[in-house]
Order: sequence, then structure tokens, then C-alpha cells
Amino acid sequence: MIFDLDGVLAISEPLLAEAAIALFAEKGQVVTADDFKPFIGMGEDRYIGGVADRLGIELDLERDKARLYEIYLRVIKGRLRPLSGAVEFVKTCPRRTYSWKHAAA
Repeated sequence: MIFDLDGVLAISEPLLAEAAIALFAEKGQVVTADDFKPFIGMGEDRYIGGVADRLGIELDLERDKARLYEIYLRVIKGRLRPLSGAVEFVKTCPRRTYSWKHAAA
């Protein structure tokens, strides 16, 4: 069973935006959560890369993504909460039986 996190198990995007804002602040850039909205759901490369492109900032994606997640782990500590019912649902998954039906092409 595979789950998406944001909007399914928890609301994580505002905390990721907070971490990304801090990342850009380390680079001397002032950005807001609204700057990241066009790039939500496009993956981390595009999430921070899209804002960097718009601002004309060159990123080292591997290094900057690693730094983003260092900040993110600090930001979420004690703040990231599961959505109502998410924990209970996930705990019941091993006991459930699933049937997958494929639509005819």
C-alpha cells in the first residue's frame, strides 16, 4: 500500500513552504509561501527550482534539496500532525483484503 503524504495522511505543504522560505533566506532571498504555490505537486526539484528560476538564483539541486530537508526535519518536529482517521486507517491496512479490478482498454 502506498500513500501520498500531503492531504492524505497529513497537511505537510505549509511546513515544507516554511522550510523552503528558510532555505532561500540562507541565500539572502526573501520569498513567501505564495511563491511556491505554482510548483506544488511537481517534486522538490521543480518546487525550489521554479522559484529559483523566477528569481535568477542558481541552485545546486542535490545540495540544496538536502539542506531543504535538514530544515524541514527541524520545522516539522512537534508540528506535523496526522489527519483525523489517518493513523487508524493505516493500522488496519495489513488486515484488509483488497481486490483490484482493471477496466477494459
